[in-house]
Amino acid sequence: MAGVEVPRGVRVATLLAWLMVPAGALLLAAGVLDLAYWASPGAERLTVLMRDVETEYGVPLPAMIRAGRGAALLVVLGAAGVAYAGLAPLIGRGVRWARSWGVGLGFAIFLIGLTTIGADASRPSYLRDYFTAMTWQGIGDRIPQVEALLYPQWYAWLEDIAQGAVTLLGLGVAVALIWAAISHADHFMSRGDVGEPDEWDDAIARMRTNRRPGDRG
Repeated sequence: MAGVEVPRGVRVATLLAWLMVPAGALLLAAGVLDLAYWASPGAERLTVLMRDVETEYGVPLPAMIRAGRGAALLVVLGAAGVAYAGLAPLIGRGVRWARSWGVGLGFAIFLIGLTTIGADASRPSYLRDYFTAMTWQGIGDRIPQVEALLYPQWYAWLEDIAQGAVTLLGLGVAVALIWAAISHADHFMSRGDVGEPDEWDDAIARMRTNRRPGDRG
């Protein structure tokens, strides 16, 4: 609806939704690169070598060395971030189902991303830590073998940056949308669509009714 001002809270939520798109695309690219690498013969040899080191000496694989399943998860999270390209303009227009999907998807991305980051934190975070652990175990002579089979190191930095950005933005989008839905419920009720109010709309209406006089959204 051209000419009608969009409330600030809705604009903030919409902006965060748009920011999810490049962050998701970055993570999607990282996942695709990972999948391509782990399908290569060199990756298979690296996996065998590192599994042997883990079995014989108890040195866990570094978090940045992802198997195919981890790479596939990056692709899924990245695609979910890119999906906000369709949700963001609808959120700005006040479409209620886009608001609901935006919140649900944002929380899902945040929880999955946080779980993945937490799992990564239980392992050596950087290759230098992994190589240090190998040196302590007296198998430093195997380090050149590992280095020869590794993918370029910028892969790992790309993954870390993109994964962190998508995870934080997922939480930001969800929180901003909830705040916008409560503070500017009329925007979604009157402009988005003509369907009947759902349970969430009814709950928000009750919250707004119970607010003290003089409270501002």
